[in-house]
Amino acid sequence: MANRVQGVLVLTQPKPEQLTELSRTYGFRLFELTDRPAWLLDLESLETDQDDRTVVRAARKLAAGYIDALRVLATHEGLLEQTFWLLATAAAARHLAQPVLGFVSDDQGLDFAAIATPDGVVTIGDRVDCYLLRWENDSLLVQPVKGATLGDVRPEPPEELAFIPTVKLLPTEELAHGYPLHGNVSAELQGFLNDCEVLGIGTKLGAADGSLRSLSAHRLDSSLWDRAAGILPHH
Repeated sequence: MANRVQGVLVLTQPKPEQLTELSRTYGFRLFELTDRPAWLLDLESLETDQDDRTVVRAARKLAAGYIDALRVLATHEGLLEQTFWLLATAAAARHLAQPVLGFVSDDQGLDFAAIATPDGVVTIGDRVDCYLLRWENDSLLVQPVKGATLGDVRPEPPEELAFIPTVKLLPTEELAHGYPLHGNVSAELQGFLNDCEVLGIGTKLGAADGSLRSLSAHRLDSSLWDRAAGILPHH
């Protein structure tokens, strides 16, 4: 996928024992940002059975209205991708005992970001086709948009959204200049790190060489962030 970014950002370096706990579920690579006190974890994507409803049930415990809206708006494949990162973000916050920002975006329709604390998920920003979603305080705003991609038509929100009590459907908005590169991720980064272009997210150039330093790894042989850390690809 072009321009894909993914990971979990934290502002305090994880302790070895915390990483050991995380590693019981996820393989990872841990990087340190070279220009500020922040750390990035790239996580191993776990294989999940397409019919495994335990993933959806676990995610509903974190943000029921958001997951219910996804089941109305998204394909099953897309649902699994976003619920994986929602669960991983919440798990990282618990194991690392600090607020975290988890994200995955390929700028082709998938643009998910979530902030979680050890007590649970705080904020979710997501894009599902021609709908922008923002979940906070157990309620979800759904914003239909026109102009996210060339040639798209005015969306017709599914009637099923009205049956989700925590969902508020906003009027359709027209995007004059299209959808921004990694829009949700950049927006959450601005508040989390006070810098929406850290790691090159939101830019077309990506992470600069030398912007990361590799610290440790477990069961994850390579990462999208290796180049920025000066790690050559395996051949």
